[in-house]
Amino acid sequence: MRLTDKVILVTGSTTGIGEAIARRVVAEGARVVIHGRDADRGQAIADGFPGRATLSLADLADPAAGGQLVESAINTYGALDGVVNNAASVARNDLQHTDAAFFDRMMAINVRAPMLLIKAAYPHLKKSRGCVLNIGSINAYTGERHLLAYSMSKGALMTMSRNLADAFCYDQ
Repeated sequence: MRLTDKVILVTGSTTGIGEAIARRVVAEGARVVIHGRDADRGQAIADGFPGRATLSLADLADPAAGGQLVESAINTYGALDGVVNNAASVARNDLQHTDAAFFDRMMAINVRAPMLLIKAAYPHLKKSRGCVLNIGSINAYTGERHLLAYSMSKGALMTMSRNLADAFCYDQ
């Protein structure tokens, strides 16, 4: 198993792709921090992996969420080897229906939260020689009329990913 005894934090892992990623990392031997906002659903997933999963609830629109998630991983498992930034807001909008509050929330969840989570995790990832996986979207490159703010946020996430890759490589 490729991830034996690793600790992986997966945001947005109470549904969809994030849940599938969390299930796969456990199958590969890792312990996982399940993240989401739905306590019942998240706890049901964590309970399916006794001793291998814990649930940490946080709203990624809150700037403190990244630090809280990292703290949860460290307090529970004593280490952090990987972060999967999967959670995202995919609310539909177009130019006429995008106001500042909508745009700011989209950027807070899809761009600011991953950056702050990486910042909080970095000392632990450096120690473990761990890594970060930011889940992107084709919309970062092509856009879509009814996903204006989402597409813009995914473009920003991809730019951040390229810049942080350099930081991780040079700082290791």
